[in-house]
Amino acid sequence: MVTWAHISRWTTLLLVSLLLLLTSCYPGTIEEAVNNSGQTLTVISMDTKLKETAYLLKNNQSILIKVPFKLRVKCGGGGETWDYDLPPTRLPENFRQKVRANLYLEKFQIEKDGTINCLLPGSQGPLANPPLQPVGYPVRPK
Repeated sequence: MVTWAHISRWTTLLLVSLLLLLTSCYPGTIEEAVNNSGQTLTVISMDTKLKETAYLLKNNQSILIKVPFKLRVKCGGGGETWDYDLPPTRLPENFRQKVRANLYLEKFQIEKDGTINCLLPGSQGPLANPPLQPVGYPVRPK
């Protein structure tokens, strides 16, 4: 026999499940790093637990990287290391390209002095003259 208490529990469980599902569907982001530094770089993406994922990035090439909470770049032969505090805000829509539902691409270019510029989604880097930068960019190493 089904009672109002059973229906109420099932309704509550269903509502909580739907809320969890809907709030966990934040748009994803893919990051593309472009090397305009003149040397081979090791790009290290760190997540919120500071777990590192390293990517070898040759000059004039680009690579997809994990979205970083923090970022570190090691330069080729010189042994120089650049650390970055990235802006906490999302890029404006004109700097993001929708790849598919809830998935966006953002492009960044690493310069010779370690500066990181945003690139427009359709651009083929590296670019000699990056576009006018949004608030918080360019990012300079600490």
